[in-house]
Amino acid sequence: MKKSLLILLIAVFFAGVGAPLYAQDAALTLESLAEKVESMVELVTSLSDRMNAFEVRLAALEATDTPTATLTPTPTETSTPTPTATSTSPTVSINGTMNVRAGPGTNYAVIGQATAGAEYPISGKNPSGGWWQIIYGGQYGWVYAPLVTATNPELVQIAPAIPTPAATPVPTATPIPPPPAHAFSLVDSGSCPGNDQQTFFEGLIQDRHNNVLNNVCVHIAFNGPRNTKCSGCGKPTGKWGFSPFGGRASSGTFVEIWVVNCPAGVNMDGSHNSKDFSNLTPLSPKWSMTISNSVGCNNITFKQN
Repeated sequence: MKKSLLILLIAVFFAGVGAPLYAQDAALTLESLAEKVESMVELVTSLSDRMNAFEVRLAALEATDTPTATLTPTPTETSTPTPTATSTSPTVSINGTMNVRAGPGTNYAVIGQATAGAEYPISGKNPSGGWWQIIYGGQYGWVYAPLVTATNPELVQIAPAIPTPAATPVPTATPIPPPPAHAFSLVDSGSCPGNDQQTFFEGLIQDRHNNVLNNVCVHIAFNGPRNTKCSGCGKPTGKWGFSPFGGRASSGTFVEIWVVNCPAGVNMDGSHNSKDFSNLTPLSPKWSMTISNSVGCNNITFKQN
């Protein structure tokens, strides 16, 4: 469209202006003038094509041109002011020197002390309201509410994280050592037939090979310690015996007999009995009997282990 319009303008130009100019040249013919016009048209057409190519390239450059980056201003940091306690912030005033604990209870560890007149910000409370959580030395501490004066306590919320008290260690029972093994065993309780004349007790001491054994002491007790004798002392080998009542024993008398360490007062010839009762630790199980009628007991035997 542009090319056609341009050719038309050139034709008009030569018709109105160019032709009269060339007409002044007598040698110029219409044929030569037409040739010149055609040459000029070709020249204009070539220029028009070049202009079109230039416009295409310019449009391509405009389509792919990278836009200039727009700098975004960096926001300026503004510091958040540290909150400060106001006149309505809950606080406690310490009435008297007291412990500050790690939790709401006396079962928590003591982390310090607060002196009378000191004030601390309240940061929470326990569910029952009996303890205040305070800011103490840069950490949480707990004080017993009845011992302090609280300001604005109605603003205090339950502390979000209440520590769990340390478990109280369960005392370990100290095992009771078993009693020491006896040096002798009661291997025969003997026989105790009735005896209306006198109540007595006789027996034997044997070693671990069943041989009779002398110089082993035996003690008899009824209503408390009574007498100590040794085996084979004034008796046949290995035998011991007691007739402690001087006749018949009273009904209901409880008698015990067992092996003991020989005290210094025992004569090995059996001439008299020992009354040293300072060490009556049993070296054997105790033989015992509650007498209902007078008896004479024989062959009560203790054997060495």
